[in-house]
Amino acid sequence: MRVLHVSSTGKFCGISTYCQNLIKHFDHEHHHGFWGIPDKNSLGQCSESNIIKIFDSLIEEAKNYDVVHLQNEFGLFCGPYELSFGFKVFHGIIKKLRKIGKRVFVTYHSEPSFLKALGWMNFENKKCARGWRKLSKLHKKGNGVTAIVHTEESEQVFKASGFRDVEVVVHGVLERSLPKHFKIKEKESPIVLGMFGFVSPYKGHEFALSILDLLPSNFKLYVIGGRHPNQEGEEIGNLLNVANNLGLSKRLLITGWTTPEDADKHQSMCDICLVPYQTHEISASGAVTWNLTSGKPVIASNIRSFKAINKLCPDGDAMFLCHHTERLEWVWAIKRILNEPKLKHSLIDNARKYCDDFSWTNTCKKHIELYKNE
Repeated sequence: MRVLHVSSTGKFCGISTYCQNLIKHFDHEHHHGFWGIPDKNSLGQCSESNIIKIFDSLIEEAKNYDVVHLQNEFGLFCGPYELSFGFKVFHGIIKKLRKIGKRVFVTYHSEPSFLKALGWMNFENKKCARGWRKLSKLHKKGNGVTAIVHTEESEQVFKASGFRDVEVVVHGVLERSLPKHFKIKEKESPIVLGMFGFVSPYKGHEFALSILDLLPSNFKLYVIGGRHPNQEGEEIGNLLNVANNLGLSKRLLITGWTTPEDADKHQSMCDICLVPYQTHEISASGAVTWNLTSGKPVIASNIRSFKAINKLCPDGDAMFLCHHTERLEWVWAIKRILNEPKLKHSLIDNARKYCDDFSWTNTCKKHIELYKNE
């Protein structure tokens, strides 16, 4: 069997990292090729018709394969144009792949949040909703187009919006060497709260500072990451301004982007990992899986995708979940973990078991079953 994988490219892109981890962990029984989606800069000067022609070269490449597996975020397909144009391009890609008889799988990395914001003046979201409905009609049983999502909760969202051929494959987890033990700290030793991944508004970095503001002065916030290369916003500056206004500048460290090897070193200095996401629409998160492999206890927002992770842990929760806006609850959770060794080690042990169960090796086996069975 020959499988063509289609994804964004670049070491700074989470979806690209996801796809490369997937390809890397397949065995050698089948052939896996790759077609890289041009980045926004490459598409920036193209007309709409030229963007469609660029993706027509994908259709030509696909003729040499049995299965085509696309990684989807609609922003990858629209170039400099509105998101609704990305729907048009993506719909056309799938129809053309089916026309040449290819079996198609699409991993959707987020849920259709635009369906929740259909005010009568919100024309762009209305266009996206129409594109979504057209797309859903392609994902029917027997039509050769299967949607892959990361949680049962996302599966329900997709089916409620019209998708019929939907499969759940849990986000793969990197196999890292995990530290076995915690170091005992003196009462006044620095306590480091770590956040891993790109700095984006929905990830709750400013909320984490508001938590830090309620904690004693020996608590620090360590942000292991920087601005996403596709973003041009003021996320870093805003975070530094908030820290300055709260008098927390000396207790905040932002590393900027680091290599995985350096990220390991930075994360080893943390005592607790925080994941205070402020959105409910993500289906999964590579940053969360990285935290789970850190060997440190994880506190995360009590949102659907994170509850789904705990649901898959039969021996107990892998993460301590807190309301995403209730900072006093986060302070309480931090103090509990620091003061209750049994709770701390239970979270670490359950995270380790989760990482073993849903390693990339096992995730690849699940994909091969889907490719063969359809």
